[in-house]
Amino acid sequence: MEMSSAPFSADYSIEFFRCTAEFCRRCFSERLGYVTPEWAEPPQISPNQPRCDYHNRPMFISSLDRQRNLIRYACPEPNCAESGSETIAKGGQVRSPG
Repeated sequence: MEMSSAPFSADYSIEFFRCTAEFCRRCFSERLGYVTPEWAEPPQISPNQPRCDYHNRPMFISSLDRQRNLIRYACPEPNCAESGSETIAKGGQVRSPG
């Protein structure tokens, strides 16, 4: 991920961390969580975005275990040890929070 700005309109853009993988448009905002920005459209926020129980901030993906099909999340708040995980089913869909 790298720091970037996503245009919301000609006069306003939102600061994000942008995925550096080719053709990936996914971004992470510490305020909004994971979104795919579209020009002149408000960010679509996922209702099941993992959030820190202590700070109520969206958590970011800290690791991906492909052998166990497990995504681990962490809170972006400095010194917060809150984390979470989700299992991924075949086809890439999240099965259950953990």
